[in-house]
Amino acid sequence: MSENGGNTFKGFVLGGLVGMAAGILFAPKSGEDTRKELKNESDDLVDKAKEELDKIKDDLTELRDKINKTIDHGKTVFEHSNTSEERDFEAEISDVEEEKPAPKKTTRRKKAAKKAEDE
Repeated sequence: MSENGGNTFKGFVLGGLVGMAAGILFAPKSGEDTRKELKNESDDLVDKAKEELDKIKDDLTELRDKINKTIDHGKTVFEHSNTSEERDFEAEISDVEEEKPAPKKTTRRKKAAKKAEDE
């Protein structure tokens, strides 16, 4: 570390110590009072955070219920939306797919024999 950087660091540490000492000496309250106040404030913050968390949980539960109702409604509408034309069309597609012949399978031997015949 260079000499200039070392002096800067020492000055920073010394300034922090002086500031801390001045804060303790000129504090308007005793340390015990300050600790009690900080504890009370932190307890209040924890309570507020718990209340907000409960509100968020309630909001999410309500939102989940609304989403589930919407999904159920959508399923019901979709299931009942098939018209007779749609059902007939789907039946025709199924019939055509069932009537298709299976593709012929050729073995390597048959391919080789055919190739030999062609030559």
